[in-house]
Amino acid sequence: MEVVARRPCGRLRMALLGSMASLPLRRPWDTAALPGRRAVPCLRARGILGLATGVALSLSALAASACGGGGPGGGPAPPASAGGPDSLPALTPTSITPTGGRIAFVSNRNGLFEVYTVYPDGSRLQNLSQRSAPDNSYPDWSPDGSRIAFTSAREGNAEVYVMNADGSGQVRLTNHPAADGFPSWSPDGSRIAFVSGRDGNSEIYVMDADGTDHRRLTDDPSPDGLPSWSPDGRRIAFESGRDGNSEIYVMDADGKDLKRLTDDPAVDFGPAWSPDGPRIAFASDRDGDTEVYVMDADGSGRARLTDNPADDGDPAWSPDGSLLAFYSERGGRREIYVMRADGSRQARLTGSRDAYFAPSWSPDGSRIAFTSGRDGHSEIYVVDADGSTVTRLTNSLAPDGDPAWSPDGSRIAFFSYRSGDSEIYVANIDGTGVTRLTDSAGSDQSPAWSPDGTHIAFVSGGAGGNSEVYVMNADGAGRIPLTLSSEGDTGPVWSPDGTRVAYVTGGRGGNGEIFVANADASGQTRLTDAPGFDSFPEWSPDGTRIAFSFDRDGNREIYVMNSDGSGLTRLTEDPADDTNPEWSPDGTRIAFESDRNGNRDIYLINADGTELNRLTDNPGLDSSPSWSPDSSRIAFTSNRGGNLDIYVIHDDGSGLMRLTDDPGVDEDPVWSPVP
Repeated sequence: MEVVARRPCGRLRMALLGSMASLPLRRPWDTAALPGRRAVPCLRARGILGLATGVALSLSALAASACGGGGPGGGPAPPASAGGPDSLPALTPTSITPTGGRIAFVSNRNGLFEVYTVYPDGSRLQNLSQRSAPDNSYPDWSPDGSRIAFTSAREGNAEVYVMNADGSGQVRLTNHPAADGFPSWSPDGSRIAFVSGRDGNSEIYVMDADGTDHRRLTDDPSPDGLPSWSPDGRRIAFESGRDGNSEIYVMDADGKDLKRLTDDPAVDFGPAWSPDGPRIAFASDRDGDTEVYVMDADGSGRARLTDNPADDGDPAWSPDGSLLAFYSERGGRREIYVMRADGSRQARLTGSRDAYFAPSWSPDGSRIAFTSGRDGHSEIYVVDADGSTVTRLTNSLAPDGDPAWSPDGSRIAFFSYRSGDSEIYVANIDGTGVTRLTDSAGSDQSPAWSPDGTHIAFVSGGAGGNSEVYVMNADGAGRIPLTLSSEGDTGPVWSPDGTRVAYVTGGRGGNGEIFVANADASGQTRLTDAPGFDSFPEWSPDGTRIAFSFDRDGNREIYVMNSDGSGLTRLTEDPADDTNPEWSPDGTRIAFESDRNGNRDIYLINADGTELNRLTDNPGLDSSPSWSPDSSRIAFTSNRGGNLDIYVIHDDGSGLMRLTDDPGVDEDPVWSPVP
């Protein structure tokens, strides 16, 4: 019997670290609840401390005592049911590529914990490790951005591995019966610090980058973990329970001159040096729930950066020190966020339309296509607009997603990993006639039909991690690159007349900007040009304007501009984030997401910026609005019922209806078009 428990609190983390020498690794995360104590400091497990089946019950009891509670009657916490709210995907950011181009993190969104990368604007999600078993965790970029070190139990025990930045060339660096994990590259790329229980207790070790010359740096009966190098390579910060609870310490790179930086009865953990060296970010539950803090490298000047009732943690600096990536559970599920180094402009990266939560109505408005993991893995489904007759269209053990209706409503394009990597497929609306359209070494996703149904635009990521926009015929022939840049392009959206494609580039001039190109790849034109990231471009139905989201005024707001980039107008103005604009088919209104009232809801605003109305009002996460073809209803994704399901609501906020009700995750609703 395996007991699955929620991420351990700091006291339990220390106890588990201390047990590393005797515990074979089972899973890197524990994800069931520990009742009897508020869930804030009892975080989802960060690292390599999985539980073997034979010791799961005893450690569950340890969790109950260490975290101040257990299951009913003081016993072990019951296991979480598969697919329920306690098994929502866990994501943990740990490393930003030295060039600032990508963020590596860990997610179980496909059922196993894998190493992923995503760009700072939330685009171009890529699974690097792609293992069928067991899980992978805690990635760390090499200083030159060419490799990623990580922890894996694929051979039955937690060890440190390294792979190329595109996921190839995976090599095992450590080989010991005890658990090894939490790798951290030295700034010059010559060494890797890591945690091991090989000497009977969790301690900090260092080895050469090729896996040779292992040296022990710490030696204390209490567990030490999570090493983080100073930018000059002379010191290492880490967390330790040697003084009775988890605190942040620093030592020289040879293990000498140990100093304690924090001193609080609460749990301080996860130190991360700023790239310029004078600051250290860390997580702590000292104010009642886990938040991200920053302090000077000598332990002074502590400041709290995040402040909300949900867990925030695992801070990771951008290479220029201006941003911090972190995880947060503020929306009801764990997602990756980014903020400025002073805590301002907090924005969610994962869970955006490009990756998930993109409703799609059928052309005639009678059906909605969506993605669901209800049968154990991600597949494409269709449900009638009244919630009846759910039909599964795809059936593959690999993930399928991003459904897009053809304009005549007869076919659905989608991506699938069924061939081993992500490719574009098309199927009839009854699930028959599944045809593979692309066959490339990269990752092909985000299909978008041209208005006349003769072409499909999509995003393709090459082996080097760079993505470009392509256009092909609807049968997969005639593939041409629409963009050719080194920064990466994504999010293609056709103009209503089918002559042009708008898209987002990931870094030209250091910003995310909106470009437009003719469908034959000519006439590439930059429409926006300002510091910050522009995203989610959406053409107005008449093709004269483009709505988009931009953070140029300190947070994400909704803007609209003419299709040539002129006439920029700001529609929303609020300290919270407004994003993901969707034009109504009649062109009079724009639906969007906002967390301006403390949680994410759907709002409506007239296309001229007047008459802002809140459409949904629920403590859960409402996202990804999608208009019905007659502009009378909006489909969206919400976790208000405990798990992600598809809902529909009238444009005046009445007639809320839940269309799906399943323990799995239902997302990506898309209305069928009017043929």
